[in-house]
Amino acid sequence: MSLLVPIPTDLEAILERKYPFMDFWSAPQDLVTVAAVAADIDFNDIVVAGLPVGVTMQRVVLILTARALAEDSAADNYIDVADRTIRVLKDGGAWGTNDIIGITFPVNALYVAADSKEGGPVVIGSADIKAAVDGIGTYHVRTDETTRTDALTALADNLYLYDVQVGLRVFFS
Repeated sequence: MSLLVPIPTDLEAILERKYPFMDFWSAPQDLVTVAAVAADIDFNDIVVAGLPVGVTMQRVVLILTARALAEDSAADNYIDVADRTIRVLKDGGAWGTNDIIGITFPVNALYVAADSKEGGPVVIGSADIKAAVDGIGTYHVRTDETTRTDALTALADNLYLYDVQVGLRVFFS
């Protein structure tokens, strides 16, 4: 008895790879504090390595995850101004010139009730950032007040994010 094994056609091979992606994550960061006064907040760097040889990057998105949100100012707290961002920059570039918006927060984002601690979010950016994330390398992530004046700010001092990681999801073909 012979076992027949079908040979995949080119179309089947393409369909099998329709949504291939790889995630690359920063090291965990114990605490990120979003204050009422805008200031640069640096997140840990992300190293992109090990992409398959010959891939074409189709789309790249920034991801932010935090285990918990907390607030200790006796007032409900949240991002208090719309369109505040987290940006990505490839190593060797300049903030204010070569960075790109990865996540934009609306007003009232990251809401947490007064004097409480809640489970943290996973926020996936909607912007395609492959113009800045163009392959293997080290990428810096921050909310930038110094050069872009669009850093995250909280309604009340302080909004705490615990066990924070940022990541890049790279879709390729």
